[in-house]
Amino acid sequence: MDTPSYHGERLSSTEKQAIRISYPGIAARLDRLPSGTWHRKVMFLFGGVVFCDCLDMYVGGGILAQLLQNGWSTVDLNAVFASITMIGYLLGALFAGYLGDRFGRRKSLLFSTMLFSVMTFLAAFAPTMETLIVMRGLMGVGLGGALPGSYGALSEYTPPLVRGRYASWLGLIGNFSPPLGALLTVLVIPIFGWQAIFIGISLISLLAWLILWRYLPESPRWLASKGRYAEANEIVLSAERSFLQQGIELPEIDYAALLKTTQQEPTKKANWLSLFSKRMVKQTIAISAALFAMNLMVYTITNWTPTIFVLRGMDTTMSIGITVVMLLGAPFGIFLLSIFADKHDRKKGLIVCLFLLAIFAYVWSLIPMDNIFALMSVGFIVCAILYYYSILACSVYLGEGFPTEIRLRGSGFAHAIGRLAGIISPYAIAFLLQSYGAPAVFLTNGAVLIVLAIIIGFCGEETRGKSLEEINTPTSSE
Repeated sequence: MDTPSYHGERLSSTEKQAIRISYPGIAARLDRLPSGTWHRKVMFLFGGVVFCDCLDMYVGGGILAQLLQNGWSTVDLNAVFASITMIGYLLGALFAGYLGDRFGRRKSLLFSTMLFSVMTFLAAFAPTMETLIVMRGLMGVGLGGALPGSYGALSEYTPPLVRGRYASWLGLIGNFSPPLGALLTVLVIPIFGWQAIFIGISLISLLAWLILWRYLPESPRWLASKGRYAEANEIVLSAERSFLQQGIELPEIDYAALLKTTQQEPTKKANWLSLFSKRMVKQTIAISAALFAMNLMVYTITNWTPTIFVLRGMDTTMSIGITVVMLLGAPFGIFLLSIFADKHDRKKGLIVCLFLLAIFAYVWSLIPMDNIFALMSVGFIVCAILYYYSILACSVYLGEGFPTEIRLRGSGFAHAIGRLAGIISPYAIAFLLQSYGAPAVFLTNGAVLIVLAIIIGFCGEETRGKSLEEINTPTSSE
């Protein structure tokens, strides 16, 4: 097997090798790779985990509506169920963020996925709603770590000019699950009960874990940031060879430019406080605000739409059926993102989507229950905008916004702040629904979205088309 060739002047082979395996060299070699099979393999490995986790999230609304209708739960217990899930997500995101930066992206993701799979299986045997709520919180810990671990890490493998496209595809894989999850609640729950949903998801997640354990390489950027240059080099060499074997020539390395940056290795002193350093604090605020908005609307739509319909007099089967049609907007919106993600600024896209979402969601809440076509069509548009925004925020923008040495901590922290929306909002939604109705819920949400859009506008940094190292200079807690 031929070793990939490199180009440089007035440097010895030893000097070239030292540059190639330095952190800047590893990053530059990854960024010069053309889009290909190696990247798609990594994307699908992360995608399997994201799909399983998203599937679990999106069956929640149908399950809660069924438990409410058969008297096994109440509106207040449903709110506790949703909130305890968010608490689990929050703790899982923070813990997995530490694990991912300390022990590696691969180990963190394997741990979170296995925890989620085991807890989901055990939750199927909960004898009471109170027990199910406890088990749901433990499921959330695993789920909360797996999502930022996947979305946050993918950017380290993919080239700058197509990074948005790959992140969108990852979101598309995961978010085929909303209509599938809603459909499963219609087909499976009436025949086999809600327990069968949890058992099935746990077994699929176990399969995803096994495939992940067998095939996912560690992030070369993370390895190099920890001084494990030989391991990082082997993985990058493997990727390079996969292209050379196909007869694809790789761009030459600019040794002169890299020689100037080899001293700019990521600091090993980075910690949680690094997120609030002078260099990072505004970006931390912007990404956290973006994910708070995402969670506020995603969980309002997915967890509360069937319940809103039931409380307004619609039967459970019809309410879930309309929700299925609405959620078909999710993959459609993400498909559009895969086309346009690398063609418009990230920050402007986030802001525009939040304003559109505030308007269309409120209009949807005003539609009478007997106008089924309008409920489905406007709901479809709402979901398309929502998921365009959500994947732009949590998969594209999130993965680009933090330096390698704190990328998973940053992803975990931003996800944790986002989860606060899911912890707080169920109680506010339950109160508003029972006191003032659905329009009050979406009017309040819309006002919050506009405030968060302004925060993103003032604090966010544009990341489109830049290398991760260009976006993020090494940082420290000082």
